[in-house]
Amino acid sequence: MRDAESLVKSVFPSMTLLKRLSFIAIRRPESLAGRLLMWFGGVKSNVAFSVYIDEAGAVLGTTGLYQYKRDAQEAVWVGWFCVDPKARGKGIGQKLIEHTICLAVQAGFRRFRLYTSTDPNEEAAQRLYEKNGFKEISRKNGLFTTKIFREKEIKQGEYAPTADQRHSIT
Repeated sequence: MRDAESLVKSVFPSMTLLKRLSFIAIRRPESLAGRLLMWFGGVKSNVAFSVYIDEAGAVLGTTGLYQYKRDAQEAVWVGWFCVDPKARGKGIGQKLIEHTICLAVQAGFRRFRLYTSTDPNEEAAQRLYEKNGFKEISRKNGLFTTKIFREKEIKQGEYAPTADQRHSIT
């Protein structure tokens, strides 16, 4: 888990302190610190967190699902979705997004949301999200980048995961 946390911090160097501390809530959601961090962040629950590792045990990517209190009845959010820059271009991002969708559908969710940014380091992620049907729904200007909010809805019976997608990544 430490390696996964290090990867996320290296891929998203400008994240807030609260987001950096969110790994406490991921590791121990029932602890007092985990519950407080989720409360301060407006998070209802952490649904899942997965780590993609290679045969040697090196962390190549991460993905997660969580619910915000404000829209918990509407959607589940994709979080901490990233691929190690040295492992990009090998299809890992596609496998991670398929795995994430599979986890959410198995948990009963049909609408997914995420946010990303106009940071040049996230250009490949933008293409991946577009390719997988995550439509841009809004933007919010920030100091250095603009947040891009995306959404994907899966209709009943539309998504049938393959055997590979049903298996856990970790």
